[in-house]
Amino acid sequence: MRILVFSDSHGSIRNCIKVIKKIDDVDMILHLGDIVSDAEDLQILYPHIPIEYICGNNDYSKNVPREKVLDIKGKKIFITHGHYYRVKNGYETILEKALSLNVDVALFGHTHEPYEANHKGIHLLNPGSIRLPNRGTPTYGIIEIEKDKLGKCICSV
Repeated sequence: MRILVFSDSHGSIRNCIKVIKKIDDVDMILHLGDIVSDAEDLQILYPHIPIEYICGNNDYSKNVPREKVLDIKGKKIFITHGHYYRVKNGYETILEKALSLNVDVALFGHTHEPYEANHKGIHLLNPGSIRLPNRGTPTYGIIEIEKDKLGKCICSV
């Protein structure tokens, strides 16, 4: 299973569309907030690809949750934007939350900086920003789950 992870598209899905066209066999898309309507637009454009999303600090919709725990192919994946866990100040708080949820992966955005690490058995992944990176090119994440093995990476557009 191949999952694309986007965050911080901030009103433009142009780069998301480029990535979807470039990557073979996209099984799911996760959008980590900022801006919810971008995820909804992707859902309309790609109705055959399941999309899960949450709201970010620039989303004001009361109907979209701020976090979710997903069970995907036997892996528990926590998705959040990250601002409630103060990820711009470090990753301790989000790691504590992930440990309390007993998840395999914690995905977050908000910082516009890609980050990938394994802490205490939890895979932390911030795909950066698909539209407004703090430096360099826009980035996104890929998670692959195959036969109970988990792979993850950060890629540039």
